[in-house]
Amino acid sequence: MVLLGLLAAMMLVASPVLAHKGGATHGNKYSKNYYPNSFYNYCEPGGSNYYGNTKAANPKWCYRTPGYGNYYTEYTKKTLNGKNWYYVHVYYQWKTPDGKTHKSDPWYYCAYHKYNDSKSTHPYFRAWVTYKPTGQHFWETFHWLDKR
Repeated sequence: MVLLGLLAAMMLVASPVLAHKGGATHGNKYSKNYYPNSFYNYCEPGGSNYYGNTKAANPKWCYRTPGYGNYYTEYTKKTLNGKNWYYVHVYYQWKTPDGKTHKSDPWYYCAYHKYNDSKSTHPYFRAWVTYKPTGQHFWETFHWLDKR
């Protein structure tokens, strides 16, 4: 009986489900991934000039991968400060009230985990992104977009 209990405890500790939890807060957080300030101000709910849910969801104002969020087109593996990361080339595109289109394409350090995407043959990634003026952080998801 004791042996059986010990065996069950060892299996529980070695369980891949417990050893590798996914979800919104999975992975390392790199605090120097920054939002483009203007994008955050207009397209994110905490922004000072937030367009509102309807307008911010409209791709004419805050472009996001259809049905998803912001997107990426390439990635690689990197090691920074002894930790493994996916280094992902992400894209933002938005319009300001004056009608001008703005784009930003930074590289972000993303959690070292590829998430399966049911609508694509490419994985998606999650990054801890900071709005620099306030220091607020948020998990953001980046899905594949074929730019051909």
